[in-house]
Amino acid sequence: MKRMKHVIIGLLALGMIFTMTACGGKEQTVTYQGEMEENGLKAKDTMTFSAKGDTVEKLTEVIEFDISSFEDDVKEQLNSVYEELAGQYNEIEGVSCKMTAEDNTITFNIDVDTTGDAVKELTSKGLLDMAGGDGSGKISLKASEESLKSNGYTKSE
Repeated sequence: MKRMKHVIIGLLALGMIFTMTACGGKEQTVTYQGEMEENGLKAKDTMTFSAKGDTVEKLTEVIEFDISSFEDDVKEQLNSVYEELAGQYNEIEGVSCKMTAEDNTITFNIDVDTTGDAVKELTSKGLLDMAGGDGSGKISLKASEESLKSNGYTKSE
C-alpha cells in the first residue's frame, strides 16, 4: 500500500510536469506598434512575434519612414543609406528584407527566422537589440514585450 502510494504520487508529479511543459509551449502571435521621430525623420514600427511559449520563432517587422519633410537631395541620400542597410540584412541567412521607396515614404519589410543563428548575427552586427541579453541567440517574448512597452509601443489587439 505504501509503495503504491509512492507510485501514484510519482505519476501525478510526472503528469504535472507534462502539463506545465504543454502550457509553456502555447503558440501565439503578438503585434506591437510604436511611433518615433528624430531629427525630422518620422517612423512607424510594427513588430509581429510568432512564438511558442516564451521563445519567439519568427519576427516580422514593418518600418515606415515618413521623409516628406526633407528636400529631394536628402531623400536620395536616405534612399541610398536604407538600400545599403537592406543589403546588410539580406546577407544574413534566415533574414529577408525588402525595401520600397516612394516619393515621401521608405518602407522596410523584415522577416527573421529566429530558430537558427540569425538573431546572433543580427545582434553582432548591431541590427537587432532584442535577444534578451542572455547570449543564447533566442528572443524572449516576455522580455521583448517589457522592452517595447517601456519604449512607448502598444500591443495591437
